[in-house]
Amino acid sequence: MSRHGLCLSKNTRVAPVYQEEMLEEEEEGGSQHEALQTGVIRKPLFEVAVIASEHLQKMAAGPFDRTSPVQPEGSTTKMHAAAVNGDKATLARLLTSNAKDIDTGDQFGRTPLMFCVLADRLDCAELLLKAGAHLDKKDKGGRSALHWAAHKGNFRCMKLLLSKNANWKEKDNEGQTALHLCTRHKSPKCLALLLKQVAPGEVDDQDKNKRTALHWSASYGNLEHIKMLIKQDANIGIPDVEGKTPLHWAASSRDAEAVSCVNLLLDMAGSVINWQDYEGRTALHLAVADGNYAVVDALISLEKCNVSALDNMFRTPLHWAAVLGHSKIVELLLSKKADYASSDSNGATPLHYAAQNNFADTVEVFLRHKGVTDEPDVERRTAFMWASGKGADDVIKVFIKYGADLQQVDKNGGTAMHAAALSGHVTTVNLLLEYKAPIDAEDLVKHTPLFRACEMGHTDVVQTLIDYGAKVEIYDQDGRSPLHWAALGGHAYICQTVIKYGIDPNIRDHSGRTPLQCAAYGGYVNCMSVLIENQADPNAQDNEGMTALHWACSKGHLDAVKLLLEFHAFPNHMEFTEDRYTPLDYALMGEHREVSQFMIEQGALSINGIQELAACKIQSNFRGYRVRKTFLERKKLLMKHEQLRKDAAKKRAEEEYRRKEDIRNKREVEERRKTELGEGHSKSSRRKREPQLSEEERILLLNKQNRQIVSKERDRLSEFRRKEHAARVIQRAWKHYVFRFKGVMKSAADAIKSKRLKAGEEEWKRQIAALTIQLAWRKFYRKKLLTSLTGKSKRVLHMWDPEVVAAKQRMLMEQIYTEHIEAVQWFPRLEAPVRPLWFKYMPSAAALSFNFAVDQYDPELLERSKTQMEFEDDLPFGLQEDFRNIHLSGNPQHFSYNMYEV
Repeated sequence: MSRHGLCLSKNTRVAPVYQEEMLEEEEEGGSQHEALQTGVIRKPLFEVAVIASEHLQKMAAGPFDRTSPVQPEGSTTKMHAAAVNGDKATLARLLTSNAKDIDTGDQFGRTPLMFCVLADRLDCAELLLKAGAHLDKKDKGGRSALHWAAHKGNFRCMKLLLSKNANWKEKDNEGQTALHLCTRHKSPKCLALLLKQVAPGEVDDQDKNKRTALHWSASYGNLEHIKMLIKQDANIGIPDVEGKTPLHWAASSRDAEAVSCVNLLLDMAGSVINWQDYEGRTALHLAVADGNYAVVDALISLEKCNVSALDNMFRTPLHWAAVLGHSKIVELLLSKKADYASSDSNGATPLHYAAQNNFADTVEVFLRHKGVTDEPDVERRTAFMWASGKGADDVIKVFIKYGADLQQVDKNGGTAMHAAALSGHVTTVNLLLEYKAPIDAEDLVKHTPLFRACEMGHTDVVQTLIDYGAKVEIYDQDGRSPLHWAALGGHAYICQTVIKYGIDPNIRDHSGRTPLQCAAYGGYVNCMSVLIENQADPNAQDNEGMTALHWACSKGHLDAVKLLLEFHAFPNHMEFTEDRYTPLDYALMGEHREVSQFMIEQGALSINGIQELAACKIQSNFRGYRVRKTFLERKKLLMKHEQLRKDAAKKRAEEEYRRKEDIRNKREVEERRKTELGEGHSKSSRRKREPQLSEEERILLLNKQNRQIVSKERDRLSEFRRKEHAARVIQRAWKHYVFRFKGVMKSAADAIKSKRLKAGEEEWKRQIAALTIQLAWRKFYRKKLLTSLTGKSKRVLHMWDPEVVAAKQRMLMEQIYTEHIEAVQWFPRLEAPVRPLWFKYMPSAAALSFNFAVDQYDPELLERSKTQMEFEDDLPFGLQEDFRNIHLSGNPQHFSYNMYEV
């Protein structure tokens, strides 16, 4: 049954401890015993006695200890054999010769007197008692001879023992007296004999399960016993350890006289008809659970019977009848105006449970009844959708017969076709398609039934939907195709199927991820092989720069890493984020040592290694660049110095030449003047002179040239200093980056820690909320109990305290007899058990069930449980197991359909 299924308690039908088993053994033992008496078995006396003894031991060993059999310590003597065979002469001779064995027990502690009682050997029992046999000696199960006489219904032996003053109040290890044991037989003779020995008020003696003789008589359906006990003022309203009254046990009995027992109890105390046990169940709940139509009819025939009583899980008897498929009882309850729309803690009506268990007759009874409608649960899912999710084809046909809407949706937008596809019921899908159910209906996240079938890997459903014309090239709100979801689930055959119908294996979602990356995230090697064979790119990067190799390394999937590298995946792709992580970084952060070793062997590098290599290369290139530039600059400087030296030498040579020319010209002029003066009248002739610069112009020209040289030298020195400064800035920046990297890693670790603490805080809040609900539940019942204890100090009480038990009895007696009577505290005062400090916080079964419902069906919790977390990749290896159900990327609007899982 699914998590929405109605889980009936294991104690719904609890017969007395060894009712059926002992009856079968009694019949088998009776046949062997007759054979022993008639002499059919021809064996020595002692061997026959041993066989009979072993059989009786087998009959009696079970009720006392079913889990830890008693290890044999004694042995069966000849006196035991004579007693069980009724050989009075041999027994008398043995008593004369060896009287010390008269109370010797066998391996189970049973004496010869017990053997006589078990075999109904009255003469031998009288002989043993006259010889001084111990009357109240007990075996290892705590039972005396009187217990066994009551258990076997041997009236004669029982009468003999009581005449010898046997103590009927002695209890065995189960806390049962002879009064409890004699209720298992239909004949009331033994009970009538015992009741003569019972004093007023002792008829309600309880065993360890707090059951009285009236409880046992009701459970066996013994009407005469019940009449005799009620005549002895037996209390009808005493609850046992499960909170059940004799009416509960009579209602759950399958005996033919169960109806008469129920009617008798109701005639004597009709107010107990609506009493609930500790799980909130009334007698009507238990009668419905056993499918006892006659008892149900007898109970609801009374006007004060509450046919819509709620148990601790808020389920009515109609819920129980629906979940077990008792269509006649359902019809009977509906005729008595039982609330068909009552919802339990899951928000489910009785029709939901009948539908999910494929009880078509029961569903038809509901739909045929006037006014019954298909009400939705807390997730807005109707019984029709539950039936689709469980593959209940017969129920679906009944719903369609009564006009069910095939397009109805739940609060997530899912239809019945979504539910059937998610659960993989291909016959249900075919049935819905035959009745024209929408095949491409989209839910709130734009998922069609094909998405659900691909995600869960239901190949037959996928093929059926495609054959009926379902769209294959369709995308959800995150841009994912059916191929993405098939790859996320690792379903290789479905990937091959959808690729065959036209989906590109390199298709990307809104995050840029391909189906190959989805398969690598889960390490599904077969799925990856199918995608790569269909030309999927192993080096494709998503919007953050992640490749399929990144995802495989982050999760430690060694086979997936080997497959990707075999198909030439580049091992050193870096992310587009600030961290620039490589696949090897993810393997190292996840502490996947085998993957890290394999990646290193294949030449993979971490981001630190790549940065160091890049830094070395940059430094090497920069040093070479500086050496070359310095050499060229110095070469140019030397050439300029050489040129300046040559220019200076040339200038000095020119000046010397001009000086010499001036001197020569002066000499020539003087000689010419002398010649002209000497010749007298000779005409002076002027020589043509070449144009020459003045001294000032020459000085100005030299100064200009010097200034140009100085300016060029200054420009050269300024460029050199600028380049030196740039080199120092680059080195300083690189040092700052290297030093800051440790700080960045520390910040990343702090961020990861804060995220982890936040996730733990949410889990802690959920647990605190669950504990608050449990404590509120316990406080409600404790307050209710304290209110009833008028005149007493309101201290902390427990269910086992004598005052609480006495208060319950007073309330029961007031309700039954409508008068205040001080109840006799017949119970023993138990010592306070040593309980640990944390025991007071232990929730009850009802609180656990309620808490389970709150945790499992909170819509926000369902969304959080399916939220996909990428943050896990940054966690240490030891904490990754605390994060479950993590998928490729976060999608807070992805709703779960787990209620339809088988």
